[in-house]
Amino acid sequence: MNQNEIIKSTMRDLSVGTFLTFIAINLRFVSGNILNALIFFNIIQSKNPDRRFDIHAPSTPDIWCDVVMIIVCTIAYVFITSNQIKNVRTRVFLNIHEMSNQNLSTIRRLKDCIYQSRGIFYATVTGVDMYLFSRYVLSIGLEASFIENTTCTFFVLNMLNDILRLCSPLIIVYAYCKYLSTNKYIMFILYLFFIIRNLFATNMMGLISECDLHVGAPFLDILSPIIIIYSAVYFITDFKAILYKEQKLFHDLKQDMIQEHSTQSCKKYRNAFEAHVA
Repeated sequence: MNQNEIIKSTMRDLSVGTFLTFIAINLRFVSGNILNALIFFNIIQSKNPDRRFDIHAPSTPDIWCDVVMIIVCTIAYVFITSNQIKNVRTRVFLNIHEMSNQNLSTIRRLKDCIYQSRGIFYATVTGVDMYLFSRYVLSIGLEASFIENTTCTFFVLNMLNDILRLCSPLIIVYAYCKYLSTNKYIMFILYLFFIIRNLFATNMMGLISECDLHVGAPFLDILSPIIIIYSAVYFITDFKAILYKEQKLFHDLKQDMIQEHSTQSCKKYRNAFEAHVA
C-alpha cells in the first residue's frame, strides 16, 4: 500500500471514529439528562406499577442507552486505533525530516488531525467511564448502604461520587465543544448549565436537604434536547464544509507527495548525469 492510499485510509478512519465518538457524546446527554427528565415527568414510565422507573437508580431505558453508548465507543476505538493510522505514523511521520517545507506544513496538519481526534476520543472515554462508575457502582452501593450508615468511609465515598457526577459531564462538554469547535460563549453556557444542574443533582451545596430543591435537576434537564438539536443543526449546515476540509487536506497531501517524488526523481537523474559526465 503506497502513501496516498495509507493517508486516504487514515482520513477515512479518523472521520468515522471521531463521528462515532460524537454520537457517543450525544448518547451520554440522552442517557444522563433527557431520559432523566422524561422519567421524572412520567413521559416514559413502566406499565408495571411494581417496577416503576426512578431517576435515582438506573432504569431500563437508561441501561439500554448506556449499552448502545458503550458499543459505539468500542467501534470508535477500533477506527481511532486502526492499522492505517499506525501505518501513517510509522511510514510518514518518521520520514518527516526528509521532506520539504511545503510537505512539512501539510503533514503537520494531518498530524494535528490525528492528535485532535484521539484527544476527543480519550476525553469522551474518560467522561463516560466516570459517569458509568458513578452511576452503576458508587451510586448503587451507597444507596444500598444508606440506612443508618454514618461511617467515615461512607461519607468519603459519597463525596467521591458527587465529584464524579459533577466532573464527568464537564469532560464530556469539553469533548463536545472540541469536536464542534464552538465559540467561547456557547462553551461557557454549556459548562455553566452542567455545573448548576449537577449542583442540584448531587446536593453538594445542600440544595436538596436544606432547600428541598430535588426537582431542580429534572427541570433543567428539559433544556437538554437543545444540545441534540444544536448537534443536528451543525451537521446539516456544516457537513459539506467538513467534507471539503477533509478532501482539501487529502488533496494537498497527495500533491505534496507527487511533488516530492518528482523532486527526488529529478535529483536522482541529475546526480546520475553528473556522475556520467565526470
